[in-house]
Amino acid sequence: MLRLRGPSTFVPDRSPPLAPPAAPLAAGTTARVIRAHGESVYGTAVRREFGDVTISLVTGEAHEAVRPGRHIRPDPSESLRVFRVLAGEIHVHQDGRRGQASGPQIICCDTSRPYRLLLPRPFRLVEVQLPHRHLGMSAGDTAKLTATGWCGRMGAGALLSQLLAGLHDHGTEIHSAVDRVGATVAGLTAAVLADRLRHVAAEDEVARHDLMLGIQAYIRARLSDPDLTPQAVAEHHNISLRYLQRIFQEHGTSPARWIRDERLARCRSELRDPRLEHLPVGVIGERSGLYQASHFSRLFRDRYGLTPRGYRTMRESVPT
Repeated sequence: MLRLRGPSTFVPDRSPPLAPPAAPLAAGTTARVIRAHGESVYGTAVRREFGDVTISLVTGEAHEAVRPGRHIRPDPSESLRVFRVLAGEIHVHQDGRRGQASGPQIICCDTSRPYRLLLPRPFRLVEVQLPHRHLGMSAGDTAKLTATGWCGRMGAGALLSQLLAGLHDHGTEIHSAVDRVGATVAGLTAAVLADRLRHVAAEDEVARHDLMLGIQAYIRARLSDPDLTPQAVAEHHNISLRYLQRIFQEHGTSPARWIRDERLARCRSELRDPRLEHLPVGVIGERSGLYQASHFSRLFRDRYGLTPRGYRTMRESVPT
C-alpha cells in the first residue's frame, strides 16, 4: 500500500502512470510514478524545491497512507506538511483530532509526531513541506493546529490557498529567485498559522509566538551586520538574554546557532543565484556577516557537506 509520507518516499519507477499529470510539465521537471513495495501504481508526483521549502503536486487514486489503525512514524526533519486539495478530499488524523479539507480549505500535519492520512477518492493536491524554523513555532505550538481544516475563502487563509493553487498552475515555470518564492510561501504560511493560533492558544503563548516572529524578522534583516549578537537582539527587544535563550530553546536551538544557520542558508541561496555568479565566494560570505573566508568555508562544509566553492561548482554543472 502507498505510504504518502513525503517527497523522500516517492520512489522513481519507469512504469506508466494511470493518468497524465493535471498540468503540463515544464522542461527539467521530473514526473515520478509512486509505487510501494512493487504493488500497483497509485499516481504521480511533481516536486520542486524553493530553497528549503519543498512543494509537490500529487495526483493519485483513493487510498489510506498506512494500514487502518496504524500511524506514519515521526520524521526527524521536524517540518510541517501543508495540503491544499485541488480535487477530492484529504483526511488527517493527528494529536487526538480528525480533520478533513477539500476545495480551497487548507490542512496540515507535523512530521515530528505520528499521524495518518486518508484520501477516500481520486485526488489532486498541492503539498508544501517546510521546517519549523520558518514558522516561529515549536512542536508544542503546532500540536494545537494540526488535523484541523482552515478556511481558504477569506483573510490570510484565502491568500495562501490561492498562492498554492497558483503554484500548481505555474510553479514549473519559475526558474529564478526560487528561494524568494520559498520565503514568500513560508512567510504567508507563518501568518496563517499565527492567526489560527490566536483562536486556540493562551494569551501568553500567542505573545511569545509573535515575539519569536519579530525576533526572526529582525535577525534576517541584519544578517550582514558583524555586530549582530544574541545580546544585541535581546537588548533591541527589551528582554533579557536568558529569556531570549529560553524562547529559542523551545525550538530546539539557541540564538547564536539560529543566526549562524540563517547566515549559511542565505549564502547557499546566493551561491546558486546565477545573477551573483560574478561575486567571489568570500564576498558572498561577507554579505551575510561571515567575514573570514576560512571560517565561512568550514561552517558551510559542516552544514552542507561541501565547501562554498564546491557547492557553486556543483550547481553550475547541473544542466538546466
